[in-house]
Amino acid sequence: MVIFTPLSFTSIPLFMRIGSFFKLLTFLPIPLIAQVDHWESIIVEADEWQYTVPTSQPSNLWTSLDFDASAWSTGASGFGYGDDDDNTTVTSGTPAIYIRKVFSITDKNAIDQALLHLDYDDSFVAYLNGQEIARDLISGNPPDYNQYADGLHEAMLYQDQTPPGFDVDPAILLEGENVLAVEVHNESSTSSDMTAIPIFSVGLNDDSNNYSATPSWFSAPVNVDFTDSNLPIVIIETKNGVSIQDDPKVDATMKILYRGEGERTSLDDENTPGYIDYTGNIRIEFRGSSSQALPKKPYGFTTYDETNSDKENVELLGMPKENDWILNSLAFDPSLIRDYITYNLSRKIGQYATRTQFCEVLVNGEYVGLYVLQEKMKADDNRIDITKIDMDDVALPKLSGGYITKADKTTGGDPVAWSMPNYSGWETDFIHEVPKPEDVIAVQHDYIKSEFEKLRATALSHNSSFSQGYPSVIDIPSFVDFMLLNELASNADAYQYSTYFHKDRRGKLRAGPIWDINLSYGNDLFLWGFDRSHTDVWQFDFDNRGATFWRDLFEDPDFKCYLAKRWNELTQLGQPFHFISISDEISAAVATISEAAERENAKWGTIPDHSMEIVNMKTWVSDRISWMSNELGSPTSCLNVETPNLVISKIHYHPASEEFDEEDLEFIEIHNNSSDVVDLTGVYFGGTGLSFQFYYQSYLMPDARIFVSSDSSAFRETYGTPAYGTFSRHLSNKSESISLRDGFGNLIDEVAYSDDAPWPIEADGDGYCLELIDSNLDNALAESWKASIPNISIILSAETLHSDVLVYPNPAQEYLIIEGQKTMDTITLSTIDGKVIYSAQPGSNSHKISISNLSAGVYLVFIKHGKETVRRKISIQ
Repeated sequence: MVIFTPLSFTSIPLFMRIGSFFKLLTFLPIPLIAQVDHWESIIVEADEWQYTVPTSQPSNLWTSLDFDASAWSTGASGFGYGDDDDNTTVTSGTPAIYIRKVFSITDKNAIDQALLHLDYDDSFVAYLNGQEIARDLISGNPPDYNQYADGLHEAMLYQDQTPPGFDVDPAILLEGENVLAVEVHNESSTSSDMTAIPIFSVGLNDDSNNYSATPSWFSAPVNVDFTDSNLPIVIIETKNGVSIQDDPKVDATMKILYRGEGERTSLDDENTPGYIDYTGNIRIEFRGSSSQALPKKPYGFTTYDETNSDKENVELLGMPKENDWILNSLAFDPSLIRDYITYNLSRKIGQYATRTQFCEVLVNGEYVGLYVLQEKMKADDNRIDITKIDMDDVALPKLSGGYITKADKTTGGDPVAWSMPNYSGWETDFIHEVPKPEDVIAVQHDYIKSEFEKLRATALSHNSSFSQGYPSVIDIPSFVDFMLLNELASNADAYQYSTYFHKDRRGKLRAGPIWDINLSYGNDLFLWGFDRSHTDVWQFDFDNRGATFWRDLFEDPDFKCYLAKRWNELTQLGQPFHFISISDEISAAVATISEAAERENAKWGTIPDHSMEIVNMKTWVSDRISWMSNELGSPTSCLNVETPNLVISKIHYHPASEEFDEEDLEFIEIHNNSSDVVDLTGVYFGGTGLSFQFYYQSYLMPDARIFVSSDSSAFRETYGTPAYGTFSRHLSNKSESISLRDGFGNLIDEVAYSDDAPWPIEADGDGYCLELIDSNLDNALAESWKASIPNISIILSAETLHSDVLVYPNPAQEYLIIEGQKTMDTITLSTIDGKVIYSAQPGSNSHKISISNLSAGVYLVFIKHGKETVRRKISIQ
């Protein structure tokens, strides 16, 4: 295999931000595969072109040879205004200019490579003989004549920099006459400049001189051999050799070759089944936002079955089965490891992050460099572990989850769902990820937005109560870990961009997973004045900042105490955030990619000095840890928190049933193993997978036991008594960790059971449950458990037993939630003297009532289902 590279590293990408837009300026010559004697340019700057500034949509034939452009004007490139690079000036504010040039090929067989360089401001689509060959920052097929760009892109030549280059398939060229057509679109009607300067060059395999000399800035490629690797090799072949583009995905096949860690994988291994990790159909496209405009493209792909008609979940390089995957191109990161290292750290501290595997990639026979194969962020048991919400989930509890929301740029095309203020004086945009923007309905939008609004309000007021404060809204451990991961890296994009949140049904709002960590650990785009990743700043209070609740949480004494407590735990010797641990992680990653990094630099020329980059990165990390440790100090008030003596005492994870679905009979028993009454307010199941929060002002009497079940109706019919509540999701039939936590996330009890010995294996599907032999035993140990027939003897007080109907919160301030075991026919809310002030016919087993306009006092709720009427007394504050 042969790959090619520039003769020298001449420049690096320019990344300029203006307001909330990004200008991505790339001026790396693009290396291509061929046996080229020399390069010449067929079209150069100042050549004569036909052009028009359209007032209506041009004919679709304008890009083809047989189009009659005699009515168009003629002029020399560049075209535009405002940058002193315009040989042909157009009116200021022009939405778009269309240009075309007919040129002649003397000997097509002499051309082995073709390359279009285009200096443009702000977006473009280019066509050769009617076929699209390149585009950037513009949507539509074709774009509308008066359409503005999707972002900002600055021209390069007038700054004495090299314009971006785009590989062109020489097969598109014709012997004799050809036509190159380009439409360039402006950013807005008030834009200060516009530029269109195409340069078209060819690599010739003979010593002929039929065209012009290349521009002075042009750099010819050279070749490097590639035959094998210590990493997996990913080979992608598109159907009919078509070019990969940014939407839609194109059909392709993919093979992943890998002999295993410590072994060398060869290109010849693609014919040896034992060395093929995967082979099958995929559909692939460019992905990403700013990174997509670089010469080296990031990819997103979906795996398909043998018929190429249905998506197929597959395991890739040991990662759990799924069908959506990413090839991360490592854009803007001269260390090549920043994302990889940080994702590893996240998983090591117990928070999910996309799984990763370094690999080297070939596309249609061309070596395209070092990549990270990783999981795409999506709702999945092995990824972001939430239940997907459906369009018909419009009432509680189903309405409460699951959602994935992100704070981010809108360059991906998804609309802004809502915006929230930040302390920079501008706003943070939030975007629906799950449900998709096109699928989310109003009631779901309103629900998840209200959760963020509650977070904003409670963080601002420093309300840390378990019942009404931010601990009732967010999973504090996930927010703490998310902040520490981003602050450790001093991630310049944190909080404002690529910032994810998720919320499961009946669960709290969780921060994460982390994403896009390339501008971090001291890395930024320094040549253009961007220097944001410092060792001595808090990113939530610097530059982008993000929504106000991040700084407000930090300034809350209780939250900051838990932030400091977690930081001090993680930075101890042997822990993931200790400098030695991180330094070892870096060294191991560098050793893994050292060989591929040389090929990467030979291919793209983007790594000026890799060894020095790593030295500087380690020094930076050491300084950052010291600064954060000094700033956070030692925790005091939250260091030794007393938690109630609640014990997970029974787990029915794999029931057997003929009447119900087995999973509907799952339950967990919790025992108050103390002589004290326990207030359950704020207590919840932590982590992901199992979601439940105990009701406000619910109490568990001394030595009492309660059950939470998977399905309340099935539990009642089977055991003749109601469960305390219903959790979302299902227990694993294999193994799972169940953690019980207080409102701040302090661990109360945790059990990680298994269906393998020494755990009692009879509890795995034979009708038995796990039962703790004695509540005073250590329930983390398998020998403390036995298998037993489920015996539901509930010891409850009047305060704990909620019968068939739950009405909460109580006291209430803004709303009441009513949940029943059965469908509720009518609900009536009245004053204590019987005056009816609200009535509804829900026709479901859950209902929500807004009470914000009611006066404080005691009220009665009547719930009728069938012939039975239940009365509940509630207090409104």
